[in-house]
Amino acid sequence: MKRAIIIILCCVLFMFVLAGCGKEKTAAVFEENSESGMRRTTLYFATEDGYVVPVMKKIPWEEGIGKAALSYLVSGADNDRSASAMGLKTVIPEGTQYTLRIGNDKQATLDLIGCKPHDSKEDEQAMVVAVVNTLSEFDSIETVKITVDGSEKNTLPNGTDISKPMSEFSLNVEDGELPVSGTANKLTLYFPNITASLNIPVTRYIDKVPSFAAAVQELVKGSADSRLLNCFPNGTELVSAYIYDGIASVEFNQAFAEIEQAEGRLEAARDAIYLCANEFEEVYGVDILVEGKEYSLHTQAVSAPVYVNEFR
Repeated sequence: MKRAIIIILCCVLFMFVLAGCGKEKTAAVFEENSESGMRRTTLYFATEDGYVVPVMKKIPWEEGIGKAALSYLVSGADNDRSASAMGLKTVIPEGTQYTLRIGNDKQATLDLIGCKPHDSKEDEQAMVVAVVNTLSEFDSIETVKITVDGSEKNTLPNGTDISKPMSEFSLNVEDGELPVSGTANKLTLYFPNITASLNIPVTRYIDKVPSFAAAVQELVKGSADSRLLNCFPNGTELVSAYIYDGIASVEFNQAFAEIEQAEGRLEAARDAIYLCANEFEEVYGVDILVEGKEYSLHTQAVSAPVYVNEFR
């Protein structure tokens, strides 16, 4: 009898657990539906100082969402105004029409119709990188073949190679070319632009095996590019860096504490560390220590960037 009562109580408790799970699921669905059919989509734009960067934008969901996403990259009054407010530029010349076809092999064919030549090869290359990376964000697309006015071309007017299908590009490669060393490994770093309004992904090649610790070490070294902000004070040295249980933990020497002298620099450094950590493992916070002592912990009211950049 006693055993039967225990079994009944366990069943009742299980029913309550199921009911609780049902409520959580309903809440989650409601939250997603609260955006009224909007889809969070990563688009790629050029910056006014020549980088290509990802920016999350909520756009209306529709059939052919890939083609719809590209429409925000076409120059025009509304798109240009929206992009300019964030220090960005659209990449597809005004008046360009296009078709997009996606094959079963996950190759997309983008036909640019009436696309006027860009003013420079750099702008032309930025368009190619931006459209290929924007389309590569969708699971149904792995490579992109660009054609012009219905015909295959080897190059665009300024010489950009479009002879073959292209996969997602590494962004903003330092020195503009790959190193000749056969031992070099690719690392993605994030630096704020000089006004700290955008996070700029930078591709750097190193002779070490890529790791979170190696990435933070490279962040501390900074960038020689004057268009990028070096967050870490002179003399900063990395003591340790690792990811454990969803937290990126870094320790610096005492020189790091000078970061307090520049308003907003700590927040920029923390975001850069967070974004670099996410290249290796999904994290939800950053702990910073100086000489073994707590300096800036994720338990504080810190807003980690969900996306590299986001339309405001």
